[in-house]
Amino acid sequence: MLTLVTDTRVDLAGSALRFGAGLFETVRVQGGRARWLPLHLERLAAGCSFLGLDAPPPDLEARLDLPREGVLRLLAADGRLLAWTGPLEPAPGRDLRIGLSRGILRHPGPLTRFKTTSYLENHLLQAEAGARGLDEVLAPTPAGRLSDGGRSTLLALVDGALLTPPLEDGALPGIGRRVLLDAGLAREASLAWEDLARARALGLVSALRGLRTVAEAEGLAFAPVPGALREAADALSW
Repeated sequence: MLTLVTDTRVDLAGSALRFGAGLFETVRVQGGRARWLPLHLERLAAGCSFLGLDAPPPDLEARLDLPREGVLRLLAADGRLLAWTGPLEPAPGRDLRIGLSRGILRHPGPLTRFKTTSYLENHLLQAEAGARGLDEVLAPTPAGRLSDGGRSTLLALVDGALLTPPLEDGALPGIGRRVLLDAGLAREASLAWEDLARARALGLVSALRGLRTVAEAEGLAFAPVPGALREAADALSW
């Protein structure tokens, strides 16, 4: 079992983190509870198994001193599980603007299925979004299929069905995404950028923010559709 520590100092000279051989989870804390922590730990344990690390402790929440509100950050590497908390950054007070990445192609594979510390691709997606004045850019695969963004999962309401890219297209198995799939409120389907023109509404999902609606995507405007994503948003509320 990984040793739980709250000392976040790392000796990089001897750490596997030099090679990105670690995993992380970012967990929303509300009302003093870590939201969907069992799902985060399940994904973390799967990643630990893939990287040959011990599993995280199952009684983690009981061993942590959590704030009333904020973010719990976990990092697994070198036989340790580093845990610390901090504030949640404020979100934009408007619907989102997104685009298609101009510089990053996502190549689906084992590393796209876990939140590894080999995170440069996602960091570059976030940097590209900021440079273009957008909230998020989506990474396409070499075959032109959409995966997800640097920190969120895509949802598209097409022909009455709420669709999200499958893992085979490079999508991360996000926690909010899983909640919606398990509840039968969304289903996996390959999507190209051209498919978004047929969407009645778009949304982005993350475990930190829940569901945020999209107002614009590369010139495609999405007027507010009352209730179009309400059931999914309610399923992600706490």
